[in-house]
This record gives sequence, C-alpha cells and structure tokens, in this order.
Amino acid sequence: MANLGELTPQQLERQEAEERLQQYMKDHPEHGVSQRGPSEGGPQVAEFEKLVASFESTYSLAELHAIVDLRMEDAPRHPLREPAKEALAPIVGLLNYLKEETSISPAKYRELKEKYVRLTRAVGIIKNNVVDHNRKFDLDS
Repeated sequence: MANLGELTPQQLERQEAEERLQQYMKDHPEHGVSQRGPSEGGPQVAEFEKLVASFESTYSLAELHAIVDLRMEDAPRHPLREPAKEALAPIVGLLNYLKEETSISPAKYRELKEKYVRLTRAVGIIKNNVVDHNRKFDLDS
C-alpha cells in the first residue's frame, strides 16, 4: 500500500492524463469543450470522432498491442507508447465531458466509449513490468 504522499502507478497515470487534458484544452480553446449546456454534444461528438481518427492514423494499434514487456520506469521514454498514451488525454476528456455535460444518449455514449476503449487497450496499462491490453471496462459508465 502506498504511503499517504505517494500515488499508485494507476493514480499517477490518471493524474498525468488529467494534467495533459488541461494543457490540451488550454492550448486548443477552439474545441469548445469548456462550454456548458444541455446539448446532445453534436460538435463535441464530431471532435471526438476526429480525435479518434487522428489517433488511429498516427499510431498503429497492432504495434501498440505488440508492446508487452515494459518496465514502469522505462515507459516515459518509450518512443511509441508514451506519445500514444499522451494522445489519449484529450479523447477521454472529451468523452467525460460528453457524459457529464451534455444530454448524449446512452447508446451514443456507449458507441463512443467503445472506440475509446479500443484505443486505450492498445496503449495498455503496466502491471508488474507487463503491459496489460485486456483491462475490463464498464461501457455504460
């Protein structure tokens, strides 16, 4: 168990993703994600789809899935996985925004989350020096 001042690798990874999202939103205010409202998220859904397509054209999901042995301390220097991990931050941020700040339908949210899960599984999470690409996700929450 981690001391009070220490974060687990998963907590650290989430904190870093949130920080990258905040920086991304500061650098790209034109995406309008900071706007609040009960819309169905039309422009944000389009932006989400654009970010997913960009991720898929930039990073090979097959090559990401091929990364299986990786020490936590080596991960920040990995030439493929680390940039891909960073590219997930605005995608998950937009997904969370759509769920929390719009009236997106449960079916549409699930469809978008499935796309995100496919990407995040390709990047994986490191456990005991092994990249886990099969983490379970609740697609409805």
